[in-house]
Amino acid sequence: MRLAGLHMKNYKCIGDTERRLRIDGIVVLIGQNNAGKSTILDAYEAFASAGAVREHDEFHREDLSRPIEITGVFNEVNAADEEAVGKKWTYGDAEYGQCLKVRWVWSKPGEKGLKQSFNPTTGAFEDGGMGGWDSQIQSRIPQPLRIRPTESVETTQTKIAAMLKDHVKTRLKADSSATKSAFAQIEALAKSIFDDSKAAFDDVATRINASVSNIFPGTAVELIPRSKDALNENIIGADSYLKVTTAGGGSTPLLLQGTGLQRALLWSALAVMADKGDAKKKPAAVAAPRILLIDEPEAFLHPPTIRSARDALYDFATGNPDWQVIATTHSPVFIDLSKDHTTIIRVDADPTSEHYISTDSISFDEDERTRLKMVRACHPVVNEFFFYNNIVLVEGPTEHLVVKHVAGLIGTDVHVIDCMGKANIPLFARILNHFKVPYVVIHDADTPFIRRKKKLVKSGTWTVNEQIRNSVAQSKGSHLFTQFPHFEGEFFGEELTSGKVDRVLEALDSKESSEYQRIVDTYSRVLFRDAGVMTTTQAAFETKRDAHIQANGLQTAPLWSGHEGVAAPIVVAQQPAAAVSVVQSALPLAGVGQASGDAPLQ
Repeated sequence: MRLAGLHMKNYKCIGDTERRLRIDGIVVLIGQNNAGKSTILDAYEAFASAGAVREHDEFHREDLSRPIEITGVFNEVNAADEEAVGKKWTYGDAEYGQCLKVRWVWSKPGEKGLKQSFNPTTGAFEDGGMGGWDSQIQSRIPQPLRIRPTESVETTQTKIAAMLKDHVKTRLKADSSATKSAFAQIEALAKSIFDDSKAAFDDVATRINASVSNIFPGTAVELIPRSKDALNENIIGADSYLKVTTAGGGSTPLLLQGTGLQRALLWSALAVMADKGDAKKKPAAVAAPRILLIDEPEAFLHPPTIRSARDALYDFATGNPDWQVIATTHSPVFIDLSKDHTTIIRVDADPTSEHYISTDSISFDEDERTRLKMVRACHPVVNEFFFYNNIVLVEGPTEHLVVKHVAGLIGTDVHVIDCMGKANIPLFARILNHFKVPYVVIHDADTPFIRRKKKLVKSGTWTVNEQIRNSVAQSKGSHLFTQFPHFEGEFFGEELTSGKVDRVLEALDSKESSEYQRIVDTYSRVLFRDAGVMTTTQAAFETKRDAHIQANGLQTAPLWSGHEGVAAPIVVAQQPAAAVSVVQSALPLAGVGQASGDAPLQ
């Protein structure tokens, strides 16, 4: 079985309004401090504890009149699962597909929780079920491994060693016939198996060293086992430890190394476990399902190392089908929308808010994945927009500078996404649409035609205008501002092929100029979402286009008409006053301030 959903009520900071989370191969939880991200990881640990007693302070606001309820939803239920817990509990759910649901309810602190199973026949939870014995369902659900940045080195070392132990044991069981026969002759070949185990650990350590040495040159790691029994669960348990050799030649236990190296070793171990290129890795029998719960994986890591850690975490989740990952983070670097089976969830104080995105649901094509990787490579923290509500999408650095400058003047906090090109705006708009966060788009209209090799051809960037408009139309509360034909033309009446950023910096520094006043007035109205300057609808876009052509005498301009000396078609439809006022967006306004009764996005 695989965890597909987690529902929580009255647990720690989660109140009586149920918080429901969809769980994927890897889930990244983001949000402000004290929003409840770590509480979600705590909740799954409580669920997987088979009803272990809860403390008084784990009840929401210590209100004992409302019981704690934590429900697990599981899909990918196979025949062995159904044989263990019974077929009657599996059903087709509208949200999760074929699944089963089990929950634990704690009514009092200090007492074991009560297991309840959802009966699809009655449509309600009932006490017990799922094979009767708690151990029946307990043996089928993914068991958690929790890693916290505040844990002691001893605890972290034990968990790293335990993960490596499971990895090596699984590999040994699927390895050569000689090793398999050794397992069949435990007493006679115990030493042989121990040697094979040590060799396997040495091989794993060699590949870990290759990863760690990229961050800490000259560093080597060796596992020192304290048992000669290769089948003993304690072969790398409490009596075993990890030894680190540094570039200076010293060799000391991991316990004495810096926090950064300890954390880097964790990521290197995960990377090795996910290594699809391991020549000695053989198909293994299905292992018990596990789930890695990790708080703030970016903790104590140097910025370049964070990116390596992100890749290791995602590769671990995709390379180990028996594992799932739930991570909490404050780092946008840990968000990678180019990966399959990934869900990003923003945890807000309001449990009814639903800000999440699943890469399986949004279904990026290969071109979109490539562009996401390209933008992320050039702008590593681009995914920071997931942490904000007041978002503006721009196509380049010119508008980015102006938005931040004007936002500072009017006192509003805004996050600007430089989409690194107009063609990328629809992609980011679609992501925000799925995440259910409104936004403002600022982009250039460009011209319908361009010259290429002295010939007039249709402009690809002009067709993107409609794509952007359609994307914005699918979002509730989003707006669009179009500059004709571009920022320099709208505010300076100029055509620049270079030095655009220098030109806008010069304008922003000339605070007494009419250009500065025009920029500040217009962008202030945009940030206040004044409908009078927006081109969100096709009618508003066409009104501003026609006004631009008429005001600048472009009726016969080839880049607008598509023909040398032929007038551009101008069709001015009857528009509401608000739409007509769009044509005045480049004119100086009476003052800077709130318009149309709108407040800035919060």
